[in-house]
Amino acid sequence: MIQRARRPFWLGIAVLFFAVTTMAFAPEAEAQFFQWFDQPKKPKKRAVRPRPRGDDLPAIVPRESSGPPPPDDRPYDNKLMRLAEILGAVHYLRELCGADEGQIWRKQMTEIIRNEGTTAVRRAKLVNSFNDGYRGYRRTYRTCTQSATLATRRFSKEGATIAASLAQTSVFASGPPKSRANSLPDAESSSAN
Repeated sequence: MIQRARRPFWLGIAVLFFAVTTMAFAPEAEAQFFQWFDQPKKPKKRAVRPRPRGDDLPAIVPRESSGPPPPDDRPYDNKLMRLAEILGAVHYLRELCGADEGQIWRKQMTEIIRNEGTTAVRRAKLVNSFNDGYRGYRRTYRTCTQSATLATRRFSKEGATIAASLAQTSVFASGPPKSRANSLPDAESSSAN
């Protein structure tokens, strides 16, 4: 019985030895796609189109103006993007904690986009900031916890501060406000007549 058990074992060893020795003397295979990688790239010939008649005339619009438009960045963009991110976070957290406010924060963001989104790139930046805030806290909080409520309060304070500072700067964009001291003499002079 032991003799029969050894026979398949030695037969397997012999087959394995034969396979290894025959592969050792086999030439290296060269697949087509390996040769393709080794070939140098040949430059593609581009067809030269003949220039239409009259193309030698000077351009009506100077070539310098055909460049990309100037960036649509404003000095308060960092604050505005942060406010959009805060609105997204507050929208998620308030909804999570059952504030039952509906879409109020999303509507606020839509209003900001309507007023500030002058170009498609600018609108995309604002939307991405809102979505980053929303998604960031959706990954963190699955249920309303004490820390979620605390984060909502902190975001509300920070958002109010940013909104107030943005509103303050927008008043000065059209010029300095008239002080009450300057407007009082005009009122007194008109009442004296």
